[in-house]
Amino acid sequence: MGSTGEPDRKRRHLSSISPIAGAAAKKHLLSPRADDKKLDVAVLQYQNQKVFQQLEAQKVEYFILEDKCHKLKEKQDIYDDIIVVANKSWDQLVSDLESRSICTRESTSAQHDLQGTGMLGDQSSFPMQDDFISRLLETGATNSCSLDDSTDSVEDEKSRTSETTKNILQNIISSINWMWHVSKDVTSSLRAAFSVHDQETHLRKSVIDLGMEVRSLILSVNDLHLKHRMLASKMQDHSDMLAKFKAEQKWLAGELASSVSELEESRCKLAILKSQKDGSKGAPILFPTLGNKHVIVDAVRDKQKEIQAMESSLKELKDQVSSQMVQINDLHERKIEILKKLGNLQNFLLSIKSVHSSSAFQKLKDQLDKSKAEMNQCQLSLAKLQAEKDNFLWHEKAVTLKDDLADVLEKVSDFSKLRIAELEQDLHKLVHERIQMEAKLEVTLREPGRKEIIAEFKELVTSLPKEMGVMQNDLAKFKESASEFHCLRAEVQSLSHILQWEVSKLQSLSDKFTAQLCQIKRLYSVVGDLTESEQELKLILEMYRRESTDSREVMESRDKEYKAWAHVQNLKSSLDEHNLESRVKSAIEAEALSQQKLAAAEAEIADLRQTLESTVREISKLSEKLKSKHEEGEAYLSEIESIGQAYEDMQTQNQHLLQQITERDDYNIKLVIEGVKARQQHDVVLSEIHSMDKKLQEANTLLNLYDLKAARCDEQLKFWSDQVAELVEDGWQCSTGFSSVQIRLSDVQRETEDLRHNLNDMQTQAEKSRFEITELQIELEMERFTKKRIEEGLETMTMKATSVRTHTDGLAILEKLRQEIREYKGILKCRICNNRQKEVVIAKCYHLFCSQCVQRTIESRHRKCPTCSASFGPNDVKSIYI
Repeated sequence: MGSTGEPDRKRRHLSSISPIAGAAAKKHLLSPRADDKKLDVAVLQYQNQKVFQQLEAQKVEYFILEDKCHKLKEKQDIYDDIIVVANKSWDQLVSDLESRSICTRESTSAQHDLQGTGMLGDQSSFPMQDDFISRLLETGATNSCSLDDSTDSVEDEKSRTSETTKNILQNIISSINWMWHVSKDVTSSLRAAFSVHDQETHLRKSVIDLGMEVRSLILSVNDLHLKHRMLASKMQDHSDMLAKFKAEQKWLAGELASSVSELEESRCKLAILKSQKDGSKGAPILFPTLGNKHVIVDAVRDKQKEIQAMESSLKELKDQVSSQMVQINDLHERKIEILKKLGNLQNFLLSIKSVHSSSAFQKLKDQLDKSKAEMNQCQLSLAKLQAEKDNFLWHEKAVTLKDDLADVLEKVSDFSKLRIAELEQDLHKLVHERIQMEAKLEVTLREPGRKEIIAEFKELVTSLPKEMGVMQNDLAKFKESASEFHCLRAEVQSLSHILQWEVSKLQSLSDKFTAQLCQIKRLYSVVGDLTESEQELKLILEMYRRESTDSREVMESRDKEYKAWAHVQNLKSSLDEHNLESRVKSAIEAEALSQQKLAAAEAEIADLRQTLESTVREISKLSEKLKSKHEEGEAYLSEIESIGQAYEDMQTQNQHLLQQITERDDYNIKLVIEGVKARQQHDVVLSEIHSMDKKLQEANTLLNLYDLKAARCDEQLKFWSDQVAELVEDGWQCSTGFSSVQIRLSDVQRETEDLRHNLNDMQTQAEKSRFEITELQIELEMERFTKKRIEEGLETMTMKATSVRTHTDGLAILEKLRQEIREYKGILKCRICNNRQKEVVIAKCYHLFCSQCVQRTIESRHRKCPTCSASFGPNDVKSIYI
């Protein structure tokens, strides 16, 4: 093209429509695609292997967690049945306790009303009762062992059960407290009445036995409550474990879904790559004229090997998929078997007969029987205590009356003797004090100069507040200087924070600058690679020129093709160089900007450092000033403290002196007053002696009155004996009520047996329905499995359809390229003969023809251009290389 000297317009046209350049460009584009395909296939295979390994590990974990979950479910079902039975037995026990507590309360209420104690109504009189009820309600012994505390029904049940337990415990504790009160009264009366040791020991033993029985009852109730609490805590732990296992199952299911989606994506990618391989097999190599035949054959063999490797990997993947499908089928069958076993286990566990035959139920039943036996024993002991109480009441009251009469007489005589001795001692003390006071009066009247000392102390007290005010002003000044120092410290800290922020900015700018330098180095390396590739291409061209042994026409055609291809490569390299230059320019500009920012930041840092240094200097100066002021302040404080101590010492001395003066004055006055009082008291003592004689006479009259009271007490004893008979009748009525309650209990037991029969019938129906549900679940699982199979077949069909579509799209593109090649070849052919390529150009009109047609026109007489009929000579004809 350069030998003919054509204009730039023609050159552009020829370079834009040359097919050899297009073929070379297509080869250049096709070669990296094959490498990318190899890499993609290898990466996909590696990812598939990893995904399969993760799937297997997750399956193992899933099976382990399923086994744990099934075990926990079985345990939970057992505990649920045990809790249901325990709740029923607890309800029965509560009802029995309520009925019996009501009976005991009715029996004790009559005696309470007669005595007027009112123990049940007043809760403040029994702190033990409130503590016991609050402990039971806090620990939750009356709950129905339900986990859903948020619902209204559970709250209603809680309130009801708490009310019933409160009533029962109030009744029981009131009866126990009444018995304790009675026993205390009995013991106190017997201790006062009888001096015989045998009766006292007998009463003490009975009281101790009663206390031990009551304590054993409380301990048994506490043990039941603790057992109930332990069961509730175990149930809570099992529910927490179940929630954890459910969460882990959900997480594993999510991971399985994600791994399955990754597998599907990898399968899709493999199918696409396979379709691309199929398309690349049918696509022909357009221009193989540039290389040697051996090189082409080697390339074809490499591609065939790659395709074979891909096919083998695809076969392996298919085998793995088939093995996984077999595993999934096995797992599905196992799941169906496990579901059947679960249904059987649920039916077995939910049957009442199995619950009754369980060891936990039998243990609970034994415990209930023991508690009932203990309750019966307590009732018998209560009856015995009531009988003993009735026997001891009459003896107690008779003895108390006699003891009261004797105690009254002894107390009156003892009181009169003690009073006489005290009065005699008071007289002796008064005489001795009078003598001491007269001596002190004489000493105080002799001491001079008391008023002068008092005046000096008053002057000192007035001068001290002024000095204290001056010291307080100095302290306020020192505090102001300390606050200024703290403000300066805060300013220094803020400046240090600003400096750190600027330093971080500088570091970020330096990081950006290093990144840009790395990009520039990479660009330079790319430029070097391009130059090396250009040199290699030139060497290849020279080798081809030296090794060629063809005819002259073939050589010319090859030279033309090589020149065109070299021109295209030059254009590409120029484009790349232009792009590189633009990138380098942008990088240089960015570097310049970053350097400017760095310079500005360094200048700011230098300014900030200067300001910091100045602030540090000021801080050091201020700190020195502060230290000096602190030292002055400490000196002032020490002076103030010394002055304050001296002031306090002076005040204490003043107070002591004033106290001494006032004490002496008061003492003198008291001596005079006490002298008068001593005379008056002497007269009063004489009058009291006369009054004591009168009181002795009155005590004699009181003895007569107490005799009358003793007669009245005998009458009250008769009245109490009548009441005891009435109480015996009330006890007989309570026994009749107890028999009626037992009859009701037998009726209730019959009703419960009928209900159990009904429950057995309902459970058989429930078992049948559960069997039907399990069968339906198995059918559902089978349908889901078949649905999954159909979906997988649809996915495979869609993959095949996509591969066929990609193959058809590749054929259409090939046909279009062939049509373009034909058009380009038609443009390059001569217009006169339409067989040979254009090889010659006429310099006058710049029209292209083949050399043979132009020679014919030169040999003829009319040497004119066939297209524009312009005349030309043989020198105007010049050859070209296309």
